Amino acid sequence: MRIRIAIVALLLVLIPAGMAMAQQPANLYDTLAAAGNYTTFLSLVDKANVQELKSMAGPFTVFAPNDAAFSKLPPATLAKIMGDPAIVRDVVYFHITPGKYLAKDLPALKECKTMCPTDNAGVMKFNEEGGKYMVSGATIVQPDMIATNGVAQGIDTVMLPKFAPPKNLE
Repeated sequence: MRIRIAIVALLLVLIPAGMAMAQQPANLYDTLAAAGNYTTFLSLVDKANVQELKSMAGPFTVFAPNDAAFSKLPPATLAKIMGDPAIVRDVVYFHITPGKYLAKDLPALKECKTMCPTDNAGVMKFNEEGGKYMVSGATIVQPDMIATNGVAQGIDTVMLPKFAPPKNLE
């Protein structure tokens, strides 16, 4: 009888602790992977080996274009981006900013610099239009995906640095 009571007591302690550990947020990379509709962006992250989203403490805010955003790009433009490791890296970093910013706080922030090292004018501009939060012309369609090292804002448009291939390459 004492063994049964001890087992029940142990389970009552371990089950909630295990559930709490399972519910902790993941890093930015894993958070976007779990969302399921950021595979193209994550493939760029992998190709560029961007550790900020995977293992660095942050905090960072990533404005992640969803797969539908990449499907709006002409195939030749996407091929040009994917074919040049330097452009891949810069496009990924153009979507990341240091700091943790929730969507509702962005309009008051107005703008911030991206982490893109080769675009001196890499500035994101924020506003609100019709109750929707915008970042440099892209609409935040999946806001505030909280992660251990920051927050991800899902957007509907790929933002390209000035030196990247134009969207209308074809």
